[in-house]
Amino acid sequence: MKHRIVVLAPFVASILTTPGAAEAAAPCDCDHVIELSGEVVNGTDMGVQPGDSVCVRGGDRPFLRLQQFIGEENAPIEIRNCEGQVNIDNDDKGYGLTVDGSRHVRVTGAGDPDIMYGFKVRASRMGPDYSAFGVAVGDLSSDVEIDHMEVYEAGFAGVVMKTESRCDGSANLGNFVMYNSRLHHMYIHDVHGEGIYFGSTGYGGRVFTCDGEEVTLYPHEHHGAWIHDNIIENTGWDGAQIGVTPKDCHFYRNTIKNVGTAGELYQQQGLQVGGASSCKIWGNTLLGGPTNGFFIFGAGHTQLYNNVVADFADTGIYINDQNLDMGSKIEVAHNTVISSGDWGIAVFGAALGPGFLRNNVVAGAGMAEIAIGGEVPEFIDEGNQTADDPDGFGFVDAAARDFHLTEDSPLRNVGLPVPEIEIVDDHDGVPRDDGAPDVGAYEFSDTGTTSDTTSSTTDDPTDGTSSDGTSAGPTSGPTSGPTSGDSGDDTGSDTNGNTGGSSDGETGGVGPTSSATASAGTDGGSTGADAATAGDSETDASGCACSSDANATAAWPMLLVLVGFRRRKQGAAA
Repeated sequence: MKHRIVVLAPFVASILTTPGAAEAAAPCDCDHVIELSGEVVNGTDMGVQPGDSVCVRGGDRPFLRLQQFIGEENAPIEIRNCEGQVNIDNDDKGYGLTVDGSRHVRVTGAGDPDIMYGFKVRASRMGPDYSAFGVAVGDLSSDVEIDHMEVYEAGFAGVVMKTESRCDGSANLGNFVMYNSRLHHMYIHDVHGEGIYFGSTGYGGRVFTCDGEEVTLYPHEHHGAWIHDNIIENTGWDGAQIGVTPKDCHFYRNTIKNVGTAGELYQQQGLQVGGASSCKIWGNTLLGGPTNGFFIFGAGHTQLYNNVVADFADTGIYINDQNLDMGSKIEVAHNTVISSGDWGIAVFGAALGPGFLRNNVVAGAGMAEIAIGGEVPEFIDEGNQTADDPDGFGFVDAAARDFHLTEDSPLRNVGLPVPEIEIVDDHDGVPRDDGAPDVGAYEFSDTGTTSDTTSSTTDDPTDGTSSDGTSAGPTSGPTSGPTSGDSGDDTGSDTNGNTGGSSDGETGGVGPTSSATASAGTDGGSTGADAATAGDSETDASGCACSSDANATAAWPMLLVLVGFRRRKQGAAA
């Protein structure tokens, strides 16, 4: 028989909730309960077993660190809110909510059916030594699912999922892989850094100081990422970025709006994918930013389809091999790209493998709707429709960003088959004509439309094969995207935005996981993402002293000087 465990801080014996609130909200009916006084909680010490449920009582708390919750593949642990919303709020730590040293665990805000986001997280610290993440998953955690949370006003990124490289090698390439990460139905907004920071940007290695010597360390890989049905808006840096995820990467049905508000050079994309990541990217809506919408830079095999991209000051979809000789296949089909300051879709790189642009509609670009560098080998450009002005394409209301098709749109039934991807339906789940599909993200439907921020509500509209050739895994889930709420959250980066240890030589948190009695990991000046995600306490003296050179990773060059490209402007189909 299981015993119900209640976690209380020392000297705390009362629960600060009213009977009325408890009766109205979902009850705390789990195997274990974390009370309002619980801040650093160790699942092993609690006696949590695979398959157990853990309730987090609703109410206000400054932070919550979840450590050593170890489930199994067929018996995951579920941690959920109960008796209302869990409201996490602080302005002095490097994090709001962390998951450290845990496996096969889901942390969900879906515990109360009357509350869309059962966790609301704010961690607003900004410098001088480090800035905060809202939600951080690290310290060799794997197989973690995070969902139904609102994250706002983070000092840096809203959500980070990775373990930073370590001098002892335990978290580095070849020694650790983060498997099967799931992040969905999140509302992330008004954060000072990225909305989602998934994987490392240090694919080529970063220089760390280990025991007084500079060494280059390489980050671990991610195998399995399902990032979907999230709303991300008003981010200081990129809306989202994905790095070092070469297998089973899926980014779909997300809405990203108004990115790069801080004006930080090279940190202003809607979605950045690099570090040899190989992803399927579909059914997303990207609206508004000072540079590029999709920035596919040094990525592996990539499929990009059924997306809507509008109002980016540089390029709607920018693709570049970053001089990485991987022969990556970039397949771009059925996207709607409107109002780009420079190019609508741009493709560069002699090291790219065979790829194509097919059945995309591109309009309103300042320089050229489609630009393919003359050095790009074997890249097919066919079935695309381009125009200087989107008004001729028969959209429902282009000014209101409703790019669904009217009945008399010239984009109807003029597309080509896409056998490489086999796209069977559109951005909204409307079935496509497999012989002559409509061009762009939408197939015509007379059942009504919605505009602006609507994301696709369909499951993967292909045959389920990943862009890297592996099985796509489960891409289904709740089909309704999150609704808007309040503002967002941030945690654990140094003042340069680097998550690789300290910028001033302090230790970077490379020792073993701290015990349940440890205080918050970044209190007192621990720096770097792993200070937030590793679960290390400030007093941890094991392991080597590690710091990261914030300038070791060269910024990506914005290669916007085109030599010998194919310029393409074409009127709407008659």
